[in-house]
Amino acid sequence: MKRKERRSWTPTDDVVLISSWLNTSKDAVVGNKQKFVAFWKRITDYFDASPKLAGCEKRQPMHCKQRWHKINDLDCKFCGAYEAAAREKTPCQSENDILKKAHVIFFNNYKKKIHPGACVEGASP
Repeated sequence: MKRKERRSWTPTDDVVLISSWLNTSKDAVVGNKQKFVAFWKRITDYFDASPKLAGCEKRQPMHCKQRWHKINDLDCKFCGAYEAAAREKTPCQSENDILKKAHVIFFNNYKKKIHPGACVEGASP
């Protein structure tokens, strides 16, 4: 059996995955009674239905889960970089200056760039 070529995650994929996770019900009735697999299947269904990904190959629930955890880990690390930048704030620095410094700190610590709009864009469906 021939293995499929791996499809890389794009910033658009990440934004849609974040939106899918945010918009999938986690309320007490559904959230506590649903099994892990069913929860990620619902997120994947929401993800695959996005018009932003029309024509793209469908993702598997496990792939979405793994990517979500990677995004979440990077987000937590970026929050730490942002807090470090905020502690070094001078009176003449704007919020944008702090954000730029946080990106520099993050890159210096992890040798990766984080998609600057993912958190903001991901908050809306």
